[in-house]
Amino acid sequence: MSSSVSLLCFCIPAVLLLVYSTSSVASTNGENETDRVALLGFKAKITHDPLGIMASWNRSVHFCGWYGVTCGRRHQRVTELNLSSLNLVGSISPHIGNLSFLRHLNLANNIFGGEIPMEICGLRRLERLILRNMSITGKIPLPLANLSSLEVLTAAIYIPIKLI
Repeated sequence: MSSSVSLLCFCIPAVLLLVYSTSSVASTNGENETDRVALLGFKAKITHDPLGIMASWNRSVHFCGWYGVTCGRRHQRVTELNLSSLNLVGSISPHIGNLSFLRHLNLANNIFGGEIPMEICGLRRLERLILRNMSITGKIPLPLANLSSLEVLTAAIYIPIKLI
């Protein structure tokens, strides 16, 4: 009976360790999946990519290796999206608001039409938002002013804008 108790004492910690490590990996993958889906939602709104940059945004490479994407080392979450001066045509997807670790967003010198999505206002860590030389129409969301981390906002836009 003593050997059965010893075996049981050894197996329980091993099983608990296996369950903990599996749940830890699942939660990390879930976070990564959120960012990957958000980036693919952003890509879906690109209607013309003359330099073929978006071709690198696929499943064969982890999204942290996609062109213009920078991830943090610790959590492998998107911290920077720099797609400046790539002649991209399209609109800014509301999915951008799901990149909750995003600190720097630079979409300058592209042809993004439509409005700035309200979802950008939910990016609490956003420090730099650069949207100059674009074809944005409509309004700049007023709640953008509530982002306490925002240090730089460059939004020289050709079309007259209205605050909402």
